[in-house]
Amino acid sequence: MDDKCHQFQISVVIATYNRRDVLRVCLEKLSKQTLPTDLFEVVVIDDGSSDGTDTMMENLVGMMPYQLEYFRHENRGPGFTENRGIEIANSNLILLMADDIWPSADLLKEHLETHSKNPENYFAVLGKVQQSPELPPTIIQNRWDPFLFNRFEGLNEVDSIFFYACNISIKKNFLIENGMFKERKGASHEDAELGYRLGQKGLRILYNTKAMADHHHEETLEKMCRRAYERGKNFDMLSDNIPKPYIFKHYKIASTEAGIPTFIKMLPRDLFRAFCFNFLTVPYLWVPLLKRAESNSIAAFFAFSLIYRGVNGYFLRKGYRELQSHPPCY
Repeated sequence: MDDKCHQFQISVVIATYNRRDVLRVCLEKLSKQTLPTDLFEVVVIDDGSSDGTDTMMENLVGMMPYQLEYFRHENRGPGFTENRGIEIANSNLILLMADDIWPSADLLKEHLETHSKNPENYFAVLGKVQQSPELPPTIIQNRWDPFLFNRFEGLNEVDSIFFYACNISIKKNFLIENGMFKERKGASHEDAELGYRLGQKGLRILYNTKAMADHHHEETLEKMCRRAYERGKNFDMLSDNIPKPYIFKHYKIASTEAGIPTFIKMLPRDLFRAFCFNFLTVPYLWVPLLKRAESNSIAAFFAFSLIYRGVNGYFLRKGYRELQSHPPCY
């Protein structure tokens, strides 16, 4: 173990679930890094995939130019899976990478160089992620951007809430000393919650646009809406662990739980959103329009990015109302 810790300058930890083919491309692109392959390892943690990921990985271990390790457990959720990968990793510098992220050739080198200039334990590095140009040329793929990395344009540092566990590197000992992912089955804002919590311990996230990667996730309107609804149902991961004035303002949700001043400030925006995206307009106007946009040029012309964001926000709030009316028991 000590020899490995000395050998590897960075450990790439990939938590995966049922994305066999996309994961394979990710691993192949890691073999083409400009960083010498003997300076990094890749640890893949499989959260109980049922799509043949295990067979593929068993065939790949020992065949890549870098050290590749594979571990599998029954489905426990992303938090448990990320934590297991962090614990197994042999380097003190860990890159958390999603299984649908395709890294550019300089990605690892850029992460390492930024850390070498900022060696303090409390620094993390977030690399830029853009939608993959190899995705199908559908309207939703062209208009919908789940990460909105363009909001960081011109910034060298971002708030700790943007702890995106898709392309972010951090020191392992800082994580061990200050907190790991909360473990809940199902995706539930665990990276944002961890980022905020680590920020209270001094975490600073530097932003490096040269540590570039493509997000290769084939999206559909149905999947986007379902995922937003589930995120709303799991919003207590944030609202129970982060001060409500901060988190409701960050997600632009007008709620008296955030305090009366914040509620009043956000109410006009929320009323306008509710007027445009509600139980009538979303199912009877916007969703049919966005579905039609994939096959009709006129509908496609009116399928603005703002409409996708509005529909996404509607389903997130719908899930949040479900959470409020039927609080979960953990």
